[in-house]
Amino acid sequence: MKKNGTTSKGTTRWRCKDPNCGSSTTRTRTDRTQARNFKAFVSYATSTATLSELAGQQRVSRWTLDRRFEPFWLIDIPNDGALQRVYDQIFIDGTYTAAGCLLVAASRDHVIAWHWTKHETAHAYTQLLRKIAEPLCVVLDGGQGALTAIKACWPNAMIQRCLVHAQRVIRRYTTSRPRTDAGKAIYTLALKLTRVTTLDQAREWTLRLHDFGQVFKTFLNEKTPVPKERRTLNNQWEWTHLRVRKAYNSLLHLSRNNWLFTYLQPPPHALDPQRWASTTNSLEGGINAQLKRIADAHRGRSGERQRKMLEWYLHTKKQLPDDPLKIARQCNFGQDQLAKVNDLAEEDHNKADQETGRPAFYDNAIPTEYEHSIGIRKGPMK
Repeated sequence: MKKNGTTSKGTTRWRCKDPNCGSSTTRTRTDRTQARNFKAFVSYATSTATLSELAGQQRVSRWTLDRRFEPFWLIDIPNDGALQRVYDQIFIDGTYTAAGCLLVAASRDHVIAWHWTKHETAHAYTQLLRKIAEPLCVVLDGGQGALTAIKACWPNAMIQRCLVHAQRVIRRYTTSRPRTDAGKAIYTLALKLTRVTTLDQAREWTLRLHDFGQVFKTFLNEKTPVPKERRTLNNQWEWTHLRVRKAYNSLLHLSRNNWLFTYLQPPPHALDPQRWASTTNSLEGGINAQLKRIADAHRGRSGERQRKMLEWYLHTKKQLPDDPLKIARQCNFGQDQLAKVNDLAEEDHNKADQETGRPAFYDNAIPTEYEHSIGIRKGPMK
């Protein structure tokens, strides 16, 4: 065979050298075509670009591009975690999308592991933490499910409560414009949390929290009789200033458990104590925010496909991510999974098998439509 120009599409044409033959043909490299299509798929899955915009760049219709992407949705994204490495600090948080609740564990620089669930429960967080070796410290937003899982999976890990979330709890109780003196004092004290950078400042802040409890003790303990229409045998009174009391008890609980200033006391064997953080901003602003943007840009995708898109984005944010093209080639660009789906699909035994001649298990008896055979007769009898 020798080269003989190109087709109208631009594909090289080959012609037989035998003068008595002269047949002409073309050759296709399906592996290169699949690789090119898969790169476009990863670009689409990890960005906010629409399918129409990407199709315009490829000079095809969006329906053609969607058809090319069909087997790529079945490719499994590796999510192995990190059982061989001990991190200084790990940040965990959950973000809700139309595809479900996505729990993410990350260091300050990269994603470590993730887990899909419906809600931020202790069981769901346990499944996430089992993929990761116990770190020196874990930073969380304060959910009870995460705390329960940490105590079960990482009993020796230090706990750092996100100070920004601690401030939000106080703001929810007192609002940003409290009216009472006690509310103004506890809100001002909460705002100073994120400004603490030394142990001396931490001791001073803790002392001020103690002073607040002493100064406003009588105010916080005031009680009001319950109205008669709501009064029961076990409910005769209620706290007069319940919201301010809840705000104070929230900070007091965190202070007594030493969850506020853990970042100021890293252990001696910490690798990089200067980078210890007091908030989950690196995870929420760096990872979760982009996940929200991708989920919103592709909100028309079904839950399973939206999960795949978010997982591809998380995979690219790992410290040493595998080449997506290599992952796709290992499973024949999704064709292996597609074959498994067809094999595992339940066979419909209520249909006749034309190849083997097997009749349907439960037929519909005599058909009602007209046939040139024995059936329900139509028209008048003769």
